[in-house]
Amino acid sequence: MSIRRRPIAVLGALAVAAAFALLLGAFQHAARADTPGTPVYVSPYGCIVIGGGNTTRPAGSTIFIRGGFASQTLGNLKNVLSAQTTVVGINDGPMSDESNAYAAPFGNSADGWGTFLGPIDTGVTLANPGDQMHFTYALVLSTRVPNIFNPAGGGEAGKPVPQGPGLSFGGTCTVTATS
Repeated sequence: MSIRRRPIAVLGALAVAAAFALLLGAFQHAARADTPGTPVYVSPYGCIVIGGGNTTRPAGSTIFIRGGFASQTLGNLKNVLSAQTTVVGINDGPMSDESNAYAAPFGNSADGWGTFLGPIDTGVTLANPGDQMHFTYALVLSTRVPNIFNPAGGGEAGKPVPQGPGLSFGGTCTVTATS
């Protein structure tokens, strides 16, 4: 893919994710409370990839988005941080660039290195059982990087499996309050 076409592909992927979020949002009940509840974290990867786009939290929870990734080396982690663009939209609101919301890398050369996104305060408290909110999330890579979801590197004989450029993962997470 030529250099000129790559930004168009990235913007196209983000536009599709945003349109999908708007469509889903039209069918979901969203709660916004005037008073904050108990802060709870929702992992975009855990909800979208592992949970199929759905998760639950106790009623009275104020939802914060918190994700992260790890790598065997600090250099690999820094490469991922410089290559990533992370965008988030809450309850059909505008997508915001959260690329600078990652914490400084932590860890050591023996155990690996990691970083966390946020937490990003959604401003949403799910006051009653059955209340829902959703967020749309996209992690886009501008270049090829080692696998960011497996601290051990994965691949054959511990060699990292590269991914990117393009959409690493993304989608919509619906959070439903339980009793």
